[in-house]
Amino acid sequence: MTPRVPRAVSAVMAALQFPPETDLLDATLNWQQVLDFCDRSSLTLLFGAAVDHALPEWVRQRIAVNLAENTERLARSRALQLQVNEWLAAAGIAHIFLKGTTQSPHFVSDPRLRAHYDLDLFCPPPDARRAWNLLIEKGYEPVEKPGAHPTDHLPALVRKTGWEWRGGSHFDPQIPLAIEVHLQFWDERTECLRVPGLEEFWERRSGLALDTADALAYSALHLLRHLWRGSARACHVYEIAWFLERHAGDAELWNRWRQTHAPELRRLEAIAFRLAREWFGCALGPAAEAEVSALPAPVQEWFEAFAFSPLESAFHPNKDELWLHLALLDNPRDKIAVVRRRVFPTQMPGPVDAVCIPREQLTFGRRMLKYARTARFLGGRAVFHTRAFAALCESGVRWRMRSSGLSGSYWLFLGASSFFVLGMFIYVLLYNLFLLDLGFREDFVGQVNGASTAGMVAAILPAAAVARRWGLGKVLMVSFASVCAISAMRVLVSSRVPLLALAFLSGVGFSLYVVSLAPAIARLTSEKARSTGFSISTASSIALGILGSWFGGRLPGWIGGKRPAMLAGCALVALALGPSALLRIAPAPAEDAKLYPRNRFVVRFLMVWAIWNLATGAFNPFFTTFFARLHTPMERIGLIMSGSQLSQVVALMLAPFILRRLGLVSGTAAMLMATALAMAGLAAGPVGWAAAAVFMAYTSCQWMSDPGINTLLMDRVREQERAGAAALMMLVAFAAQLVASFVGGAVIARFGYSTMLACAAGLAAVAAVVFRTLPAGEPEATAVVAQPAAVGAADGAEPMR
Repeated sequence: MTPRVPRAVSAVMAALQFPPETDLLDATLNWQQVLDFCDRSSLTLLFGAAVDHALPEWVRQRIAVNLAENTERLARSRALQLQVNEWLAAAGIAHIFLKGTTQSPHFVSDPRLRAHYDLDLFCPPPDARRAWNLLIEKGYEPVEKPGAHPTDHLPALVRKTGWEWRGGSHFDPQIPLAIEVHLQFWDERTECLRVPGLEEFWERRSGLALDTADALAYSALHLLRHLWRGSARACHVYEIAWFLERHAGDAELWNRWRQTHAPELRRLEAIAFRLAREWFGCALGPAAEAEVSALPAPVQEWFEAFAFSPLESAFHPNKDELWLHLALLDNPRDKIAVVRRRVFPTQMPGPVDAVCIPREQLTFGRRMLKYARTARFLGGRAVFHTRAFAALCESGVRWRMRSSGLSGSYWLFLGASSFFVLGMFIYVLLYNLFLLDLGFREDFVGQVNGASTAGMVAAILPAAAVARRWGLGKVLMVSFASVCAISAMRVLVSSRVPLLALAFLSGVGFSLYVVSLAPAIARLTSEKARSTGFSISTASSIALGILGSWFGGRLPGWIGGKRPAMLAGCALVALALGPSALLRIAPAPAEDAKLYPRNRFVVRFLMVWAIWNLATGAFNPFFTTFFARLHTPMERIGLIMSGSQLSQVVALMLAPFILRRLGLVSGTAAMLMATALAMAGLAAGPVGWAAAAVFMAYTSCQWMSDPGINTLLMDRVREQERAGAAALMMLVAFAAQLVASFVGGAVIARFGYSTMLACAAGLAAVAAVVFRTLPAGEPEATAVVAQPAAVGAADGAEPMR
């Protein structure tokens, strides 16, 4: 991921990598921008020390002056630290110092390289207020009232010497050193995150500083506190990166770190470690690496999407760190509190001007200047929050998509598929009627449909090989383009042989889409969201079928006949080429890939799949005639079909919840058994609306099972084998449905619908029971003859019912 920052900022960040990268430090670089960023981020001296040899002479001299100034500030900071220690010791107030001079040598190689603006000390809560009051007695004054801003320290204290910022050096030795008295290491109430064991920091202290492992933890918590307030600076991250780089091999330290820090604390530290590695490429010891790898999936996804957002915030206002914070919270009330605080801040910021000027020196004119500068600052913050809110809404959509496990590419694929499905529904609805208008009879219509099916059967296995060799994106493009062109030609010719040939070729083109659907959905969704991805895809197809049927029935009257209406359907298919051209589906890992899986699980799965398609295929082609035999009016049959499709959409949306509750295998088996029971209900001979209700239950349960069936197969084969698995699945389905429709028709003609439905219900129940015995786990190893290396996984389709 490349951060969206000015080139000068990229050059600084590259120079501070481990090891330093100096390629961007050339004569064309805006060096004033470099220094401005370094000054604001407290990186100037660290940057100079890291790449002194690559800097222009005038930049080197400027940094040398800053180093001399900061050396004097360091001496003043040490003197103040000694003075404060004497005051507190004399008053019997126990304390330790945080950050500041205690950061060397673990977080910085030379204390002179670290900017020193304040002195941080910690006192146990009973003594913190005493220490704060003592410092006020010594001449220090609080910059704001206690409790004005919730944090882990009392209001900062400064000596009001009359100094004020006039745009000079950020290392001016005259800048007063503030003192902050901390009374807790973490503000659990504000952050809504419990971190047990922090009280032990005090017990493990070493002299007047924290133990080394605890100092790392405190630096990580300090970074997160600033990160979730939108004020994290690069220097905070760099110091942790320096520590990690220099202590990666210190086994004793990391063993102590793991033993003394609670899991909740280590998780927060790991977030800081991951950020340090993302920004500066530092090394991680085995213990730190293990903790980073164990971060929750939503946190890992946040880093993949927003790792550099805190750095970009100064140039592109955002509050993307909010999604990271929310990813760590479980309580809805805590989430609401965090969102309210970050999105709708209700507290005014602290003083921004004349902080060090005594009240008696604030003349009327100086007060007006203070108010003007404060107003300008508040105006700037208002603009920032407004821009950041707009960016937050946009990133929230992206985050929701990522955290749901459905990638942006999934929705792009769904868009392309939707154009294709809608166009083909309109086309297929009208094509058989178009053939009748040309003077052909039902026997030739059957031959055309048979030729199309023959094309799919003949091409289904080679299509899997093509999908693997070309990659899913190219295969989908070829499928959409070929089906569109061939379908348009089928409308423009009227001779028997060309119509049959084009129908066969259309089946070949459609097989590329069929064999790519399931593998592509599997590739574009996370494991936890796979069943949801299949549910949305299938539900959208059904919804588009409803819409396509409605449009298909009315379009000929709107645009002058069936031929223009079918060409309009072809145009919709052509629109699928747009999103599919933008679709990027990563290839499957290039291992010793096999095309067709032949492990025991796949064999057992295909046997169950064949039984299931024999059961459903015996009835699905005859549902309209079933209702006709019940003397159902044609208008009511159409209404039943529409209601059935709507119930299927609802059922598919419920499928992921059922699968999560019952488990993938058990939940899907339950849906198969429910389908069998509904089919048995139809065999019982209901009439009227009772028959319609049972039929809707049958189709809903049948389609509800599809996400689980597809998810199980895709999860149980390796990524390189998904295209082949989908091809085998479709081949078995087509073959079983072909046999089932022939046998089912014969049984209906001789014995009637009840007998056929009873037999089919028995087969469906057998499929459900056997499906329950299928294992759900890792992909099994495959032992077949090696096939050519795969380029990508394919997008599998479901059989047409």
